[in-house]
Amino acid sequence: MIGKQTKGRGFRKLLDYLESREDAKLIGGNMSGRNARELAREFKLSRQLNSDADRVVYHVSLSAAKGDKLDDEKWSEIGDRYMKEMGFDANQFAIFRHHNTDDDHIHIAASRIRMDTGLVVHDSWDYVRSEKVLRQIEHDYELVQVQGSREKLNRTPSTGQIRRIRREQEEYELGKLEQPPGRTIKEELQQTIDKARVDSPQMPTLIMRLQQAGISVRTGFTRNGKSKGISYEKDGQAFSGTQLGAAYTFPGLQKHLGVDYQTERDDEPIHELLLKPVKPLPVEQLEKLFQEIERKQQPQFTPPPEDKVVWQVLHKYLDEKRYIPDYIVQGLHNNQLLYMDEQRNILFIKRDLDGEKTGALVWSKPRENHRAVEYDQNTSTPYGWFYLRLGGQPTDKVENVFLCSTPIDAMSAATYLISSCKGLPPSRTMLIVADDPNNLPMEFLKSFSRVVVAFNNDDLGNKTASAVLELLPQGKRLKTHNPDWSQELEAHLREEQEKQKQLDRGFSL
Repeated sequence: MIGKQTKGRGFRKLLDYLESREDAKLIGGNMSGRNARELAREFKLSRQLNSDADRVVYHVSLSAAKGDKLDDEKWSEIGDRYMKEMGFDANQFAIFRHHNTDDDHIHIAASRIRMDTGLVVHDSWDYVRSEKVLRQIEHDYELVQVQGSREKLNRTPSTGQIRRIRREQEEYELGKLEQPPGRTIKEELQQTIDKARVDSPQMPTLIMRLQQAGISVRTGFTRNGKSKGISYEKDGQAFSGTQLGAAYTFPGLQKHLGVDYQTERDDEPIHELLLKPVKPLPVEQLEKLFQEIERKQQPQFTPPPEDKVVWQVLHKYLDEKRYIPDYIVQGLHNNQLLYMDEQRNILFIKRDLDGEKTGALVWSKPRENHRAVEYDQNTSTPYGWFYLRLGGQPTDKVENVFLCSTPIDAMSAATYLISSCKGLPPSRTMLIVADDPNNLPMEFLKSFSRVVVAFNNDDLGNKTASAVLELLPQGKRLKTHNPDWSQELEAHLREEQEKQKQLDRGFSL
């Protein structure tokens, strides 16, 4: 039996995939939902227990050997046992069985957030633990003993290393150690190479990225151009590709990891990199580099269809109850940045700074609060924001930036600004929903001499503002008198109406 594990940020697209395969069948788990939509809604319960956690989706596929015959009940039993022994004994999970390949297999979609504590299941050495669990399941259920896919490509740690890791993991769980066991240099090398190759780069690009990560690379060629091999060194410890595993040899990088190598194109750049290696990047820049590589590999966001029947209802609500002018509401709607989908969710579409749509925010409780949550996290990406621009000319460079807490507050702040200016502001102004200190367009914001931090005047807004101002020394806090911009706008408009009434009566204030 072979297990493959992945982690992600959202459930809906994964569940849609698992449900849509031919002859797919939901055969087990511990959830009440019977389809992708119901399960996705149910998974939100665990997400609420730890809103700060990232990559909370756990997806594992278990494939039986060709000689094994398992029915739904046995597969469900195996899935239950696998999840329990992998530490998911208090987590939501659902088991789907597929018949769309030659191999009989199941998929398990699970939340990494425990329902009892709200903590995330630790993933230290999860592939090692998975192989151990599968070998025991094979033995107990009298199944064909197979070699795991990871075992074929990676050289696993030595017995002594595994014992040390297990001992330290047990001590960590008992509270005797403050931190979980660290990874070995060998595993750090494997994981860094895995990160650097996700977009199938050319061989010189891979080598340059590894150098940026502080890894020295050596390789050589015979006279007829064939590779002599490749080796890696980090923190004074060197490993050949063979020592890391078949996937990390020079031909293995191409065959198993998708690295693109062409002799005539790449040999000279590789030679130059080996003679003059690039300097390692600071940790923050390196992490940003790998995040950007990963982001480009994520599936493109497809905005959900609009339910056009209810648009006028939303339009009227925003106009009459929220005082947002028609040209803002209609302008966003015309560009498909604001609408209601077929499930009657109010959606605000997120975009990157180039205007590409990357995800959406859902405003689910307009009459209770302003908070918006991610729509379908598996297709949505953190790299994007809801924003609107006004004033100046459409082709003008943005000169003023306001950071806001929620989409409706950004629209309210924009309306307040227009009212205060007695028209559109003369310079191009951008209001952007970016209240997560871990997901700010930092390079963009640093280009401004002043950034207005216009978060709501509540506990969450004030705490977030303090964190953001530490990151942006040029930031200037703008506090409302009321708890949020919607209430501030309403109070402002009432004051303006009262002034106008006084003028109409012949009085001057």
